Amino acid sequence: MKKHLVFDLDGTLVHSLPGITTGLNRALERLGLPGHPQQAVRHMIGRGAANLCAAALGYPDAASAPQERQQALLSAFQQEYRNCWQGENTRVYPGIPVMLDRMAAEGARMAVLSNKPHMVTEPMVQTLFPTINFNPLMGFIGEFPRKPDPAALLHIAAGWGIPAQELTLVGDSLYDARTAANAGCACILVAWGYARVRDLVEWNPDVPVVGSVEMLERTLLA
Repeated sequence: MKKHLVFDLDGTLVHSLPGITTGLNRALERLGLPGHPQQAVRHMIGRGAANLCAAALGYPDAASAPQERQQALLSAFQQEYRNCWQGENTRVYPGIPVMLDRMAAEGARMAVLSNKPHMVTEPMVQTLFPTINFNPLMGFIGEFPRKPDPAALLHIAAGWGIPAQELTLVGDSLYDARTAANAGCACILVAWGYARVRDLVEWNPDVPVVGSVEMLERTLLA
């Protein structure tokens, strides 16, 4: 059994695309810019809010976007998103709470590590998973670089007093897979998230890609 689990949030534990799309499009509208359909936003998710906003402006990342425009959109998005992720805009994937309860009952330690701003990550997790003791619960606050940099993941391992090799990172994207590889720990990828499944499967044949919550639970308990 895998006893030290770190979970990504968006696309792994929760379907947050509707809320992210709503917040982003409200922010774009405030700046007089056109919005994007959910399917387009789906492929912008995973690298943090700054890169999301850069992608919405048509740039590959925050470093290449005009800073004034990118920062204006980021500020507007952060204001909008903190007020629109609730309710039907963010839903827990079916079966996830039961799986987490079983892993906790088996004695697993569990954490959340997200590139989402911590100001949203913390209330979202506490609201949607009130009975699960995720410790630590980490969104992006600037203390550590965003995934795929392994610093935050290594910080979790150090806080638990274990080598990184004993961690298992569960995520839905190549950013998660690369984070685990950079940290030297195990990784399990889920197929129900926001990445292209073909990309996940082709990236590394040794990294399992599971297609259901039941398969994820069996893999974690193995």
